[in-house]
Parts: sequence; structure tokens; C-alpha cells
Amino acid sequence: MEVVVVLIVLGILAVIAINRLEPRNPHAMAEADALRSVLRYAQSRAMSDVYTWGVRFTSSSYALVTGNSSQTPVLLGQDTATHTLPDGVACSWALSGGGDTIWFNWRGEPVTGIISTLGGTAAKAGGPQTVTLTESGLGVTVTVTPYTGFVP
Repeated sequence: MEVVVVLIVLGILAVIAINRLEPRNPHAMAEADALRSVLRYAQSRAMSDVYTWGVRFTSSSYALVTGNSSQTPVLLGQDTATHTLPDGVACSWALSGGGDTIWFNWRGEPVTGIISTLGGTAAKAGGPQTVTLTESGLGVTVTVTPYTGFVP
């Protein structure tokens, strides 16, 4: 009889533990992974161009942007430059140099301004660029490392 009671108690504890291990912000986690890909894509495009490429943020979306007026930015797999976040997911950011856009120069470095002319320059971002996607009060942070542009 005691073995049965112990097994029942262990079963209840296992169910409680499994429920606590499940993430409570799965949409924010998925959107953070997608945002990392878009940031890497913007960096890649900037490294193959003399103009800056970047990602501009609002509280409910982000968009691929460029300083090259002859290019029309389009997100991979979509027919638009803007991605709208799902309901319940909000975006906030803290960018070195201020603003609402993470820009990359032709070396893949994050910079604080736009390069829209041949031979133009922009100051390098002096600190990390962070974007936080929040769902149910839980945030997932995406960081762009200064100088290298590494997106972990």
C-alpha cells in the first residue's frame, strides 16, 4: 500500500515539475529567433553594399530598411519589409546612440546612423544594441554586440 501512495505522490510531483518547465512565452521566444535571423540578414546585405542596412522597430513590429534609395528591402520568405508581431508580444529596445533602428555598415559593424551616399560614414555603436520581446510579462532579449555585430 505504501508503494502505491509513494508512486501517486511522485506522479503528482512530476506533473507539477513538467508544467513549470514549459515556457510561458513561446511566441516571444519564436519571434526572438526570427528577429536574430533578420538582423543577420540585414548585416549580410550591408556587407555586400556600400550603404547601411538595418532593422527599424516599433512596439508591435520591425522592418528591414536600407540607406540605398535604389533598393527595396524585402524580408526573406515574405513580400514585404515589415513583420508584425503576434498579439500579446510587445517590442522594446535600448540602442547605443538612441533611435529606433539597428544599422550595419559595409563591414557588418553596428553603427548609429544611416549611410545614404557613396563614401559616407557613420559612427560605430559604442555599446550593445538590445531588443526585448515580451509576452505574459516575460522578456526575451536579443543583443547585437558592438564593433563585431555578432548576434548570439
